[in-house]
Amino acid sequence: MSCQKKPLAIRSSVNRAESPAIALASAAFVMMASIASPSQAADDTKKTKDAKADVTQLEGVTAEAKQAAPGSNPNADPEAPYKVDKSANTKFTEPLLNVSKTITVVGKEQMEDAGVMALKDLMRTQPSVTMGTGEGGNAEGDRFLIRGFDTRNDIFVDGMRDPGSTTRDVFASEQIEIAKGPSSTFAGRGTTGGAVNSVSKKPQDANFARGTLTVGDDNRATLDANRVVNDKVKVRSNLMIQDSEIAGRDHLYKKGHGAAIAADIAASEKMDVSLDYYHLRNEAMPDRGHPWDRTTGAPAAVDRSNSYVIVGRDFHDTGADILTGTVDYKVSPNTTINSKTRVGETTNKYIVSKPGSVPATGLTATSTITNSTNTADFTNTFTGNSTQITHEFHKGDVEHTVVAGFEVSKEKIKNDVPSLNTFNATTNPTGVPAPVLNIINPNNNVAAPGINGVSRTSNINADVNSVYVMDTVKLNPKWEVFGGIRHDTFDITSESLTYGAGTTSGAVNGVAPPVKYNEGFTNGHAGVVYKPKENGSVYASVSTSSNVPGEMYDGVGDVAYGGLNASVAAFEPERNKSVELGTKWNLANDNLAVSAAVFQLDKSNKIESNTSNQGEVRIKGVELGVSGNVTEKLSLAGGAVYMDSEITGSATPANLGKPLANIAEKSASVQTKYQITPKIAVGGSVIHTGEVGGGAFAATTGNTIKASNRLDLMGEYKINNKMSAQLNMKNATDETIYEALYRSGAPFTYVAPGRTTNLSLTYDF
Repeated sequence: MSCQKKPLAIRSSVNRAESPAIALASAAFVMMASIASPSQAADDTKKTKDAKADVTQLEGVTAEAKQAAPGSNPNADPEAPYKVDKSANTKFTEPLLNVSKTITVVGKEQMEDAGVMALKDLMRTQPSVTMGTGEGGNAEGDRFLIRGFDTRNDIFVDGMRDPGSTTRDVFASEQIEIAKGPSSTFAGRGTTGGAVNSVSKKPQDANFARGTLTVGDDNRATLDANRVVNDKVKVRSNLMIQDSEIAGRDHLYKKGHGAAIAADIAASEKMDVSLDYYHLRNEAMPDRGHPWDRTTGAPAAVDRSNSYVIVGRDFHDTGADILTGTVDYKVSPNTTINSKTRVGETTNKYIVSKPGSVPATGLTATSTITNSTNTADFTNTFTGNSTQITHEFHKGDVEHTVVAGFEVSKEKIKNDVPSLNTFNATTNPTGVPAPVLNIINPNNNVAAPGINGVSRTSNINADVNSVYVMDTVKLNPKWEVFGGIRHDTFDITSESLTYGAGTTSGAVNGVAPPVKYNEGFTNGHAGVVYKPKENGSVYASVSTSSNVPGEMYDGVGDVAYGGLNASVAAFEPERNKSVELGTKWNLANDNLAVSAAVFQLDKSNKIESNTSNQGEVRIKGVELGVSGNVTEKLSLAGGAVYMDSEITGSATPANLGKPLANIAEKSASVQTKYQITPKIAVGGSVIHTGEVGGGAFAATTGNTIKASNRLDLMGEYKINNKMSAQLNMKNATDETIYEALYRSGAPFTYVAPGRTTNLSLTYDF
């Protein structure tokens, strides 16, 4: 099949959305779509019952496969849903088997079995991923490090960068794709360690509706409904509401609701139009864990349940309203154009308490900490377009698939930093003193200063323009080569105002002059794939990426967190290069995917301070992966990573030879499910995360959080053809797990949830 001429059948992504008026309109059309005519529903039911076994046409997956059930992941193997065969990112034109890059894909079926509800829930279980902390220099919210590098600005939805630092849910996600290593050719700036792409659920060709009610530590309800309105219009809606407590932690909770509504319209034989609106609101009690005890070199020896929040004052509210319109036009059987336009707004507002450190004299029954906080009020508005043409042609026996396109985006980020009415004898004598909490027995219901205005306003305007071209060349049935190049221009202006101490936004007493950064950079990816057999590949690749000053918008003017100030505005971009050798195979009748890769990642021009961009680091590693069905009854997914990091260049001599900070050099996980009978299944996960050393660049603080092991369990019972019950127990052994630590010599340490038990009932309408 490799060298046969064949038409492209590339469908685009449907995405997310924006605004109260749009929300009202969306609610109206989903209500209309939900009232499918009885005759239409009957026809769809008959079609589903009459569906016969089909042969998968995706290259490298040739086994007889049953028809996918309505509502299942269209990119997954119907006989082995843990095995996802295809990326939904249209820049990847080949099945994952033939992509010269490590990409981990977790489908919704696997996430449902594991009881995953938020993106953070998933990422904390993935090999090569380390949790990051919210800090004074970066926003509270989702922060993950892949292969040791911060990816908080490298999260995408349907191939377009997701604006803002926020918290993300997976109720509307079909699959999560984690690309490893520099990925600027596919994703633009950043992506040093990799990128995360959330793929939205899209309308399908059959009517279905599925509701899930979860009770326990997490109380949550979701609905996934699809309606074929007529032969031209399909609509899918996903709804979610949640009210949860964080197991094993005092006073912590998470509440939220969301709606994702998508419509697919066949405008003509050649053109499809898709509209997608995404709405999410989350409320939570933010938590930065436990204090650090410098006398023991470990987190303070307190009950895991201890939190140091201020009840009634602290909060964390995030939101997203995003609208995406997509046009797919089939120019010819071998040529398609995909154009996607997105507008949206995300918000992130919080007061979060920092637990501080144990006094230098050590922890006693009377040891206290004085409450301190970080505050922010981010609003990020975004407009962007991504347009791509995909063309397949042949020159002799050589087949080319060329992808070329451009991307443009405009973002405006405003942060009105709330000021607190904190007592100060000189500047605010009528204020409220910062509370003092006992470390061993904290009283979280004490009086504390609240918001009394805005202390600082920062404004960032960023314009990014990109062009790219890629070509996948099938030389013969055994050999394929890939080459891609991308050029980005990054134009950012940052400015801030500081208001009177302890007052509101009325009196400006400090105006920072605008700082500008305008730079172009080019990156590439080249790979060669050898296929010893149709179901296997061996590959080698080289890829690059660039980090520019100011690309982490929530860092504002703090260069330690990716922000921009006048001192670094003349710096060249940081440069990243990865070399990877790997192999991928589809085994067990094409139902089990296995992979192995060795890699070396080098970063240069690393910004270490306002005066130095001399940092260099090298990471060498090996990564293994598996996903799919070992047997007809046993599903399996997981991986293992070993990395060795070393600082090879620095303006600080003491850093040289040290490992990189905030990286777990050893990590592994495996998730299984065994179908005992047609009605009963059991399974679970084992997750290992190695020790993590603290520091800003090099792990030089001497602080280390110990390696951890976590056991998750699940059981499923199919009550009848329409209803099933599932029990999930995360962290079943109730281990105390510290999953991240602040960079300073006196850090705070994030505490993972304790044993979390939920019972879910799912009904197919």
